[in-house]
Amino acid sequence: LAFAAWLLLASDNGFTHGILALVTVLIIACPCALGLATPTAIMVGIGKGAELGILIKNAESLEVAKQVNAVVLDKTGTLTEATPHVAKVLGSRGWPQREVLRVAACLEEHFPHPVARAVVNAAVERGLEHRHLHGDVEYLVAHGIASTVAGRRAVIGSEHFVIEDEGASITARQRARIASELEGLSPLYLAVDGQVVGAIGVEDPIKANVVQAVSDLRRLGFDRIVMLTGDNKRTAARVADAAGLTEFRADQLPEDKYAFIEELRASGRNVIMVGDGVNDAPALALADGGIAMGQGTA
Repeated sequence: LAFAAWLLLASDNGFTHGILALVTVLIIACPCALGLATPTAIMVGIGKGAELGILIKNAESLEVAKQVNAVVLDKTGTLTEATPHVAKVLGSRGWPQREVLRVAACLEEHFPHPVARAVVNAAVERGLEHRHLHGDVEYLVAHGIASTVAGRRAVIGSEHFVIEDEGASITARQRARIASELEGLSPLYLAVDGQVVGAIGVEDPIKANVVQAVSDLRRLGFDRIVMLTGDNKRTAARVADAAGLTEFRADQLPEDKYAFIEELRASGRNVIMVGDGVNDAPALALADGGIAMGQGTA
């Protein structure tokens, strides 16, 4: 067609008009608009995301996001504030509150997690010297931390890690006191030489816009929104209820989160995982799309 137009116009109006006719037909006939529409739209989308503080990795990420129908959410730093704080410290077996917090901060100072930062900040606010009092630190992802302090083995972490995995002893009276006085808080257990000597209650309030965000997701057609957390069931239930979520799983290790994403995908779901911590990394990598919170672990 372009060649025919060139012949017709060149014969009647000269060579230059023939070239113009040829180029005009090529521009109209070629799928330029179709070819440019997609990259242009994606560039605009990525630019708009940047304006909103969202860094979009590539075009594929946007395309995947359009196809998802299930959202899996981490709790700490994702649904809850990225800056939790220590609300209460309990000491037992002759350990004062200040010593419990000092040893806890000593262990937590190298751990890149919002809860760990909360413990360290609480010790600093109270003027407690804690740096470099420990030996080599052993960090177990999503479990806790173990080290030696003054030649004694010390561990800090979840109830599951400290009592079940590490076998630390705890009395019925201690259990009842922790359950009563740390109700509504996320508890960290501290054990030294195989005995629980204290607990720290961390307040982890949900973000102000979470309820609206969950409602918006449902309105957009996401019929499966699930919270996964390493916290105990009681704390998880409280946060899920406050966030307006009906489905959650507690006491989740990194491999549990990974297995849950695997289960969802096997059922035919396209899944986005949203998280902020090291223990979310396997699930973020496996999901069809991963969203990492900006104030989380680097």
